[in-house]
Amino acid sequence: MRCRVFIAVVLAVLPAVSHAGDENDPADLRLRIAPNETLKYVWTINSASESRGQEKGKSFTLTSDSASGMTLIMKGMPMKHDPQPLSIRFQNFSWREKRAIGESVVDATVSRGHMKCIENGKLTVDSDNDVGLDRIKEYEQHIKRMEEGEIRTTLDAAGLPGEIQGDTAMAETLKNGGAHGIFPILAGKELKSGESWEDSFNISEMGEFKLARPAVVRAKMTFSKWETKDGKRLARIDLTSAWDSQELRGENPDGMLAKIINVDCHGTGTCLFDPATGHYVDGSVTYSSRYRIEGESNGQSAGLDVTGKSKFTFMAQ
Repeated sequence: MRCRVFIAVVLAVLPAVSHAGDENDPADLRLRIAPNETLKYVWTINSASESRGQEKGKSFTLTSDSASGMTLIMKGMPMKHDPQPLSIRFQNFSWREKRAIGESVVDATVSRGHMKCIENGKLTVDSDNDVGLDRIKEYEQHIKRMEEGEIRTTLDAAGLPGEIQGDTAMAETLKNGGAHGIFPILAGKELKSGESWEDSFNISEMGEFKLARPAVVRAKMTFSKWETKDGKRLARIDLTSAWDSQELRGENPDGMLAKIINVDCHGTGTCLFDPATGHYVDGSVTYSSRYRIEGESNGQSAGLDVTGKSKFTFMAQ
């Protein structure tokens, strides 16, 4: 599930002070990235899901457990502009997934220069030992493209991105990391502890299904309090999100048309922001989802009950 609710936060311009400060001090929750300034963040996404259904009259259970990571590099373009244009690149991309349906198990690991896949206990791909070379090339080219490509956009004071230009695969990966594709949305103004702001956004895909009408996700952020970490006085932002209750319809790559009903998806998390620099420090959001897919496959009706949980984290390097 797309995290957008978690990818566009930013705070402030409070002078650095040697004392602890007052808990009632306001925080200017605005993003600040200067021309030629470079920021690096380590991203991780861990997900687990279970799908139960029937096919040709037989019940089955599909489980998936995955972990992915990358380093996100944002650099302010040389020209000073409001909002500030940015260059965004990825490094150190890695991915692992274990999928099982019945007794059939596939365990795959992918990173630049390395790929391994074990299917039902048999090693079918191993880049270190030249096994399955015909299947390695496609993945290597994809990762190389991801790590050597670049996309450009802008971020306003609230961290909202403008038009994203550049490599399509990179843009999709960024969007899959969160709502707007960067960090949790900021207030874009000065707030006192306990004050909140809201955001809403659309999601056009759900799993393998492209939605006929986007799902609507609504999020609420709260500047909850000041925290001290590594000698720095940071603003803590708490986040909650929930999908609107609605019936969705979509189509997967195989042309299967389906209804997605009983949707119950929500998330909670926190983020720390450094008002002295106007940069994110770290954050974590956990999303839980439950829904049912009803459609027709090969002339037969099919139903699938899906539950899942994913955790997105980021940390400044």
